[in-house]
Amino acid sequence: MASCLRWFAWLAIFLFVPRPAEARPAPLSFESVEAAKADWDSQAPPIAGWHRVALPDDWSTRWPGHDGVVWYRLTWTQGNAAQPVGVAVDYWTLAGAAFLNGQPIARDAQLTEPLSRSWNRPRHWLLTAPALREGRNTLLFRVSGYARYQPGLGPVTIGDPTRVQAHYEAVRKMRRVLPLFNMGITAALAIFFLAIWLLRRSETSYGWYSLALLGWAGYSLNLVATRPWPFATSDGWARATLSMLILFAASYCMFVIRFLERRSPRIERLLWVSVACAIAAMWLVPHHLIGVTRTMLAIASVALYFATAAMLFAKTWRSPRVDYWVLNLTHGLMLIAGAHDLLVFIGISRDNVYYSSIVSQVLIVCMAVVLARKFVSAMRRVEHFNEQLSAEIAVARNELADMLNRAHALELERTKLEERMRLAHNLHDGMGATLVNNIAMLEHDGRAVSTPRFLSILKELREELRLVIDMSAGVRPADQPLAGWLAPLRARLTLLCENRDIRCRWNLDDLDGFTLPAANSLDIIRIVREGLTNVIKHSGASEVEVAVRQGDAALRITIVDNGRGFEERSTGERGIGLQSMASRAARLGGTFDIASAPGRTALTVTIARPAEQ
Repeated sequence: MASCLRWFAWLAIFLFVPRPAEARPAPLSFESVEAAKADWDSQAPPIAGWHRVALPDDWSTRWPGHDGVVWYRLTWTQGNAAQPVGVAVDYWTLAGAAFLNGQPIARDAQLTEPLSRSWNRPRHWLLTAPALREGRNTLLFRVSGYARYQPGLGPVTIGDPTRVQAHYEAVRKMRRVLPLFNMGITAALAIFFLAIWLLRRSETSYGWYSLALLGWAGYSLNLVATRPWPFATSDGWARATLSMLILFAASYCMFVIRFLERRSPRIERLLWVSVACAIAAMWLVPHHLIGVTRTMLAIASVALYFATAAMLFAKTWRSPRVDYWVLNLTHGLMLIAGAHDLLVFIGISRDNVYYSSIVSQVLIVCMAVVLARKFVSAMRRVEHFNEQLSAEIAVARNELADMLNRAHALELERTKLEERMRLAHNLHDGMGATLVNNIAMLEHDGRAVSTPRFLSILKELREELRLVIDMSAGVRPADQPLAGWLAPLRARLTLLCENRDIRCRWNLDDLDGFTLPAANSLDIIRIVREGLTNVIKHSGASEVEVAVRQGDAALRITIVDNGRGFEERSTGERGIGLQSMASRAARLGGTFDIASAPGRTALTVTIARPAEQ
């Protein structure tokens, strides 16, 4: 316990007991700061014409229109030359050189056009003997610049090397490190969103944002560039950087319009016509009007950006989304920084530090997060759509399978029905017709039927029944000429007609060698049989003519009688015999027609002749 108390006692003594003050050199300050103007060729400070000035200094406020060189003379008294002294200068605009007691200590590469660009570049020196001497010491700065670009000398710090070094590092981070870092982030994000737009051209907001970032990166290059390359003059560099600022403002406006999912073709055309005119004016104005034109177009660009931020706020301030509020907050910070930088740009503020390039990174990163979130949300919607589509496809597949099963079942039912109808027609036109014909013969001849005749009737019925069974089972008789099919039918039906006192004439022209498939020949035989059976049963005719003629393109079957005729009815109201003949004609690819009147009924079947025939 005592040991712990001793340790706490020593800690308290170390922390709270005052230590002896270290010996520090007396703080230094400049006794006088003076400036004198000179021409471009000046190599030594002028003898006369010196004026007291305060740093930072913009000589265009004292000598408006002066383009050339201004010398700055800073003096102080050094007590001990053996004690090093630190000196830091925040910037000089545009190019310059530094001398200590007449000895050069720093110099830009180009003191005439194309001028080096050191307006945002701090410098630091450690002054030691023998260049540093006791007594009066003089720092000279030779600065080259143009009145329209706020030429002059920035703050100069002198004193303890450690303190000056710390000041220089802070200024260097603000003026060099952060702008370089920010420009790298801006360019990387610009390329990233450009790649997204190239892969998804429909997402135009990404393309406009990429173009806006490229414009801002081009303008921010002004903060870090140390020479005006690829331009030969400072004016060319100024025209290019301001064009990039205009491009940034217009592209950012287009991005916000697309981000809000709006389109305004007329306003957009007006915007880009104005942009083209502004850039053309910047590049075409003469040398002496560059300053005024540059200031006016910079104000217009900043005003367009402010209007764009206000439009975004007006459209999103009611939204509960956090990312919109973050964007509006960062836009507010950007507006403050932009207003400050505009005052610096047009020369109202003497700060000479541009904060937009720093604050803009917060806005750029926030906007990148919002766009990334939008992109991820779109991808999730696509994934959800794919899942929903897969589910709907599965449902549709099941419904299609059910529908196909039902269609298959219906097709089976239809096939069965067709088979039943075909069997009915075959029974009606074949065995039925044979029965009807023999019954009619027996009724007409009341005499006893001889055994051979009765046996012949039974054999005929047996053949018709076998034919019906074979056709239903899919067994087809061998093909033979159509005349061979018609010959036995002709004999039986002629005899039957004669028994009923009906004169039957047959006209079979050019059928020798005319062969059809057995099924087709059977359909033709049954059409002829059914037609003559109807004549025998219903017509009361005394004459009938059967004609089967072969033409160049068709086979025509005609049955004409002189009976009483009948009233023609629609297809749905016809008897089974007429329906059977019509369906057989259709199956053969032909037509079935009936023309009936008292004293004449004509049945015509026209069948297209097969190509091989």
